[in-house]
Amino acid sequence: MTDLIFIISIFVISIPIACTLKENSVFKANLAIVPIVMFSVVFLFIANSKYFHLENVYPIFGNGINETFGTGITNLFAFGGIATLYFLPPMLKNQNQLKKVSLVSVIISAVYFLLTIATILFMFSPTAFTNELMPLYSAVRYIEFGTFFERQDSLFLLIWILSFFCYLGIMFNIGTNVFKRVANLKSDKLISFPFALLALGCSLLPKNESVTNFLEGTVYRYIFLIFPIGVYFIILLLAILKKKR
Repeated sequence: MTDLIFIISIFVISIPIACTLKENSVFKANLAIVPIVMFSVVFLFIANSKYFHLENVYPIFGNGINETFGTGITNLFAFGGIATLYFLPPMLKNQNQLKKVSLVSVIISAVYFLLTIATILFMFSPTAFTNELMPLYSAVRYIEFGTFFERQDSLFLLIWILSFFCYLGIMFNIGTNVFKRVANLKSDKLISFPFALLALGCSLLPKNESVTNFLEGTVYRYIFLIFPIGVYFIILLLAILKKKR
């Protein structure tokens, strides 16, 4: 029953503070929390395996090949995290390790997605839920080891909240670093706080969950196709033309 603005404020206040600390504080936090997140997903998959119904995987191509590969191409926005790899080189001590870091990152993300989707797919029917978060949360509530070890949903929520803190920290770090370079500023320490206020204002704009789902599932997916894919392609094309001249 807590007011939403207080919950959001916890994120908005903590992330700029983390970004104003030493530059690698956000990365060290990710290094500590990511293994915990991965362990929770593996544990969730194994603990619920007795409830799996393998026939849920059929039909393999869902509503058809055209629907899966044709219309489904707009779902590329789900892989927006890959765009983060473009911003890694300045943050690496050894930029020659970019290929290795990118490969490991993609593999870890792929395992995370695979186990998460497999857990939801094998446990629930496709029409059971419309909200993407609820099936995973519901899957947690199925876990039990005797009468003592039950209802671990609060623990999993804590882990997911920590992972979201890490995500926001990385995004703020990249955003402020890019803005510092564009504006030719000496430091990006104080930029985090205006960015946090901007994030707070944007997060309070949706009136309800349906508006949020519309912005995420409809508006954002096309923005992703236009900017991270379209703009990067145009920049690369212009760079090639400039080099030839």
